[in-house]
Amino acid sequence: MPRFGVCAWIYGDSPLDQTLSRIAAAGYDGVELPGEPEQFSPAEVRRLLARHSLAPLALTASCSYPSTRRDLANPDPDVRKDAIAYMVSCLRFAAEIGAPVVQMLASGESRLSPIATRGEEWAWSVEGMRQAAREAESLQVRVSVEPLSRYEAYLVTTAEDATAYVDEVASPWVGMTLDMFHANLEEPDIPRSIRTAGARLLHVHVADTNRQGLGRGHLDLAAVASALQEIRYAGAVVLEVMPPGPDPFCAIKDDRSPGILDGFIRESLTHLRRQWPQGSS
Repeated sequence: MPRFGVCAWIYGDSPLDQTLSRIAAAGYDGVELPGEPEQFSPAEVRRLLARHSLAPLALTASCSYPSTRRDLANPDPDVRKDAIAYMVSCLRFAAEIGAPVVQMLASGESRLSPIATRGEEWAWSVEGMRQAAREAESLQVRVSVEPLSRYEAYLVTTAEDATAYVDEVASPWVGMTLDMFHANLEEPDIPRSIRTAGARLLHVHVADTNRQGLGRGHLDLAAVASALQEIRYAGAVVLEVMPPGPDPFCAIKDDRSPGILDGFIRESLTHLRRQWPQGSS
């Protein structure tokens, strides 16, 4: 049975203690933490997790480009080197706080086309991921590659892309994430994509089709849950929702956003528990 969690980044720049308090109050098992090792002390994060009785389910690597140099597919070898170093720092931080998974993107987020050729950038990204996978193995922390829709990335946008990418990396420490919001935009048959991913699937994000709380759009959550149960998925199911408003890269839209998100995460947990009645305490 999966554990249910929430991505902490959806509450923007709110202090981590406050964000964890909100997630715990809503009844979740755990949290997916921001992949910003330089911003947090591992000891302090462990203390806050214990205080709120939340498990560290994953780290979210933030790979926006060009605002950061976190682009494994970049033609500039120095940028790729920085991206690998960032990934290694996330893996080490995850190991220190006990998070089993680090989410990573195959290319820079918001870069929607190749700078070189797609084939070259694919090869650079795969090679960088292989280097990081060696560190992942030594730390016993897995890397999960997330396909983002064509509106947020370009190199790996579908479950088919992610499957090919993971298979080419060829490390048991690298798998894939499926995000139901992005899958709604890219996958013709989400349950089939889940079944095809199979054992490669390490992590799952959920939101409804409008990226709001579950039940506010037209996601067939029952079909998603059935497919996950069919492949005996044992990872976490983590809510990644956004309040209404412009800019998909901005978590908090206005003063009302935190309260709206509180409502979304509470009502979403009700929907999750209906599909996995034994999946959360």
